[in-house]
Amino acid sequence: MASSYQIIVRNLSQNTQYFFVFQKQATFQPAVPAGQILASSLGCQSLGNYAASGAQISFSFDAQVYAGAISTMAPLPPPQFNALIVPAATQFLVTSTAAAQPIALSTGGTGASPANCTTLSLSPLGLSAPAHQAGLAAGSFGIAVPSYTPAPMPELFCGTAALTSGQNIVLSSFVAPSPNATTACAPLPVYFVKIGFELTGNVIAYDESLSARCDFTTGFGSVTATYNANGTFSTKGGP
Repeated sequence: MASSYQIIVRNLSQNTQYFFVFQKQATFQPAVPAGQILASSLGCQSLGNYAASGAQISFSFDAQVYAGAISTMAPLPPPQFNALIVPAATQFLVTSTAAAQPIALSTGGTGASPANCTTLSLSPLGLSAPAHQAGLAAGSFGIAVPSYTPAPMPELFCGTAALTSGQNIVLSSFVAPSPNATTACAPLPVYFVKIGFELTGNVIAYDESLSARCDFTTGFGSVTATYNANGTFSTKGGP
């Protein structure tokens, strides 16, 4: 298996276009409706006509699977500082903390003991070094989520993550998990390239239509996605 996946994008249209890339929606257990599974842009660049400029985009992703979590929960202050909190001065400050751990996928077979489950901690946010948990479906990993209050608005999300070139953590397919339960996530190394301006890390409307499907489950380490003059995409695996 390749250690990384590379998507080459070429633009054969006459207009400069923005292209962004995202990962195929993972499946989760307990089951989550598709509309509640969130996705993020994993990269975005503009590109001129290939024949005129010779320019192309290279999106690269680590083949290693990462479990990820992000929280916008307010931190719990030490007891001696409780009296110093002024809610009116902090209610409009929005920060987030993210964590990621490399993790193995369950094989679903007997005899193998992959490190396929990580434990989430909330204060501070973190993911433990993975350990084996029996019973996870083949192709999935688990995140053991502690008790927390998800209402009125979700402030905690977990799923599969990607590391950008700057080593920032971006959740590529994720949900607001059930408290006090293990969320199982089954990602696939399948990515889509679309026309549009979506900065890295932006939560996007998940839509596979009018896109280039870059499928690395077939064994290719590189896929070229070409945006044709007629507004369609074509893809080719291999160098």
